[in-house]
Amino acid sequence: MYTYKAITEEDETLESSKFLDTGIIAGEESAKFRGSLLTLFGEPLYKSDNAEDAYYYLIEVSDDMSKWYYTVYEGPSGPAIGYDEKENQANAREASKALLEKIKETTPSDFNEVIYYEDFDSKITYGCKSGECFYNEKEGR
Repeated sequence: MYTYKAITEEDETLESSKFLDTGIIAGEESAKFRGSLLTLFGEPLYKSDNAEDAYYYLIEVSDDMSKWYYTVYEGPSGPAIGYDEKENQANAREASKALLEKIKETTPSDFNEVIYYEDFDSKITYGCKSGECFYNEKEGR
């Protein structure tokens, strides 16, 4: 049994890289993922209107024996879970998969965000309302 907690202190940092692919690239699933993070952990530690760096959470996952620290973020390849593999803690992969499942099974909170993909000159409006999620991408700002 795992417990999950957002680290909200700005001075807490983690040198991490992509550790677990969520299987989500874009679309309504990415909106649901972000809305579910809002339900579980509130506002992210960081957010921007840059689609390649849209938000960032630092999440502590723990069980009776261990604690692991993950970044959950939306980057160039979509939503992902990051981890500092130098930590090389036992069961880190299993704990990250449990975190991903917890996020995916959580009902999303309402939100509406506008982000931009500068490389493709596109504007993305995405969010959730009453459990229904949406994702609209248009060319230009």
